[in-house]
Amino acid sequence: MIKEIIMPKLGETMEEGYLVSWKKNEGDKVEKGEVLFEVMSDKTNFEVESLHSGYLRKKLYEPSDNAIPVTTVIGYISDTPDEPIVIEKKSETKIEIPEEKTVEQKAVVEPAEIKDKEISGRVKASPIARKMAEEAGIDIALIKGSGPEGRIEKKDVLEYLASKKDEGKAVPSGEYIVKEWTPLRRIIARRLTESKREIPHYYLEGKFIVSEIAREKESRKKEGVDLTYTDFLIFLTARAIKEYPLVNAAVINDEIRIYTSVDIGLAVSVEDGLVVPVLRNCESKSIYQISKERKEIVEKARLNKLTEEETKNARFIISNLGMFGVENFQPIISPPGVAIMGVGKVGKELVVIDDKIAILPVMNVSFSFDHRVIDGAYAGQFYKRLKEIMESPVID
Repeated sequence: MIKEIIMPKLGETMEEGYLVSWKKNEGDKVEKGEVLFEVMSDKTNFEVESLHSGYLRKKLYEPSDNAIPVTTVIGYISDTPDEPIVIEKKSETKIEIPEEKTVEQKAVVEPAEIKDKEISGRVKASPIARKMAEEAGIDIALIKGSGPEGRIEKKDVLEYLASKKDEGKAVPSGEYIVKEWTPLRRIIARRLTESKREIPHYYLEGKFIVSEIAREKESRKKEGVDLTYTDFLIFLTARAIKEYPLVNAAVINDEIRIYTSVDIGLAVSVEDGLVVPVLRNCESKSIYQISKERKEIVEKARLNKLTEEETKNARFIISNLGMFGVENFQPIISPPGVAIMGVGKVGKELVVIDDKIAILPVMNVSFSFDHRVIDGAYAGQFYKRLKEIMESPVID
């Protein structure tokens, strides 16, 4: 019996995914519950287990830069290694794929594979690779392909052009290098474009005097506990959010959902972009628990080992660029959340307190809010309360 392998829907908002890799080859035996392939969605990779036991009979898609809609059939598992594939079409006609496949049969059952191929003579190449070769004025047949069945990909053309440049050979005028558009960058581009288009952003900026937090950091460090400003931000912001629950809302299915647990996302830079792991129930945890969990989840993010549960439903997000000397920036809201905090550098500044001038450590902060959910006055009240908490912190 033939069973379908489909692109799974791994979350409420997931509409498509990127096939990162197959863990089995065609003909390999597969056990139910065994990892069969890897998918990227919402900036995170997920290992997908097989729902059936049998043999991986046919792959309809290979890893590529193209997104695949959820529920699309991407392959087949059969009970026996040589069982022919029978596909039921809407017209109730049947198509069989025997072991010896013909060109005509491939055209019926492998539309995605054919779509990705452009053939120059007997050379297989992706459309963008062929276009790049034409623009560069080179014969694509001279390039060695690294893709499936020797298909020439974008990176192969780039490597070929780079090798010619290294050899000192002439290159066409107006030469440029194309940065590979990876699945992660595609996801980031799509989600943030949708955010700016659909969410009416507005922004607040301010400064927190963090001399008390600096003293707390130094005190805990002497006790052998190394806490960061980010740890204090997560811990103290969760307390302010608890008092202003709209900041903890999400817009899902045209509903404003206000949650009871404060789950804070943390923007983490990775090799090809950024991901947002989530720390759960921050309102009920000590700063030591938060610090421990932050270190663990950031490490998992950088090793690309986050689970689906560790990345979904971030509502309030903290993005910190202070370590790069950035003073202020306007971060983009990540749906379905309605607010994000941008954290700038911490530096000493002249501050007037009770008509007296002092030199104190100051943190630059900025906020982006979703005006559909949070009005300016409410955001201002939240900011005022967070500033009070940050400048007079109570650490449990």
